[in-house]
Amino acid sequence: MTSPLLLTYHALTLLFLAGFALYDKRHHRIRNAALLAFLPWCLLSPLLMYFTFPGLSPAYWGIRSAAGFLAGFVLLLAVSLATNGGIGGGDIKLVALLGILFGVSGLMATLALSCLYALIHLGIRKAFKKKPAENIPFAPYLFFGCARAMLLLLVP
Repeated sequence: MTSPLLLTYHALTLLFLAGFALYDKRHHRIRNAALLAFLPWCLLSPLLMYFTFPGLSPAYWGIRSAAGFLAGFVLLLAVSLATNGGIGGGDIKLVALLGILFGVSGLMATLALSCLYALIHLGIRKAFKKKPAENIPFAPYLFFGCARAMLLLLVP
C-alpha cells in the first residue's frame, strides 16, 4: 500500500514538471530560477522516503538521491558534449534534480521512457511529412516519462 503522503508528493511533483514542460515547449528553455525553486522540493524526497519506508536508514536514502543526481547530471552532460550541445543546460539540470527523486535506476527508467516518447512523436511527425524538428524541447517528454515511471513505482 502506497502512502497518501507519497502519492500527494508525486502528484505535486508532476505539477512542477508540467510547468517546466509548458515553458520549455513555448520558449525552448528552462529557467535557472525555476530549477532553483524546484531544488528544495526535490530535497524533501529522501526525507519523505525515509518516513514512508523507515526500515531503511536515512543514509541509504541520502546516498540514493546523491547518486541519482550525479548520474543524471553526468549522463546528460556527456550526451550534450558528444552531440555538440544537442541537450540543453536546463534539461541537464532538470534531469539531475529528478535523479534526487528517482535514484539511479528510477531515473534511467524515466529517461528511457522519455526518449521513447520523443522517438514515437518524431516518428509520427515524419510519417505525416511535417517539417522535421531540428530542436525539440525535451521537458514535455520528461513530464510524460516521469508520469509513467511514477505510475510504475506507485501502483502495485
